[in-house]
Amino acid sequence: MTDLDAFSLRVPRHLRRQFVEGAKQMLPLSVGGAVFGLAMGALIAAYNMPNWAGAVGTVMLNAGAAQLALMDLADKGAPWVIIIATVAVVQARFALYSASLAKVYQVFPRRWRIALAFLLTDQAAAFEKHFTPLIPDPVRRRWFFLGGASLFAGMAIAGTLVGILLGPVLPRSWQVGFIVPLMFLAIILRTVSDRPGVMAAVVAAAVAVTAHAMPYGSNVIVATLAGILVTRLVAPASWYRGAPTGEDLEPREGAP
Repeated sequence: MTDLDAFSLRVPRHLRRQFVEGAKQMLPLSVGGAVFGLAMGALIAAYNMPNWAGAVGTVMLNAGAAQLALMDLADKGAPWVIIIATVAVVQARFALYSASLAKVYQVFPRRWRIALAFLLTDQAAAFEKHFTPLIPDPVRRRWFFLGGASLFAGMAIAGTLVGILLGPVLPRSWQVGFIVPLMFLAIILRTVSDRPGVMAAVVAAAVAVTAHAMPYGSNVIVATLAGILVTRLVAPASWYRGAPTGEDLEPREGAP
């Protein structure tokens, strides 16, 4: 009996179906993640970074936005203080994702929380928040999350590794960087469904465009803060009442 057969016997069919269904739901964004990874890998190769360093960093960090910001600022000759601060701000969003998903993950065994946290990306966070109220059973839910998050991370990492190898031969005319805003637009369209979210998106977009001339891409940071602050200051508290919070939790269980 092979390891795959043993895995199939340990994991019930309905949970394997949840894994596959999660992967299917994440597939459209995963294709974009693979293209983004291809562009990222080509960029790593263009900076004459050792291939092994780029590959290890991609697998261990699983944070394309931070890598992109670091390389872009380094190429522009930004001071290291600016580079470190920008990367820290970019990555700080994962603290918000973690806080938002803490109650959802609370019912999962520790090994599951660690695995899903390692696979957490912008797309996976939006994906999991969107589907949490749709899948009440925590066992089915975590297998569904695992299918979606692992597919996206796997395709993004694979794309980056291919980009590192093929970077020198990819024509610059491809301009594959356009996939980045498209991916985040897909996240926004799928997850912004209430008035505070719409207000935050509109304000942030307006500030980002208006302040596009700010140095070192800092307009993105300013736009993010503006969207958060304006929404919290202007939106009445009643707008937030009744929003899903993930507080209705099922009892902890120990199934696969």
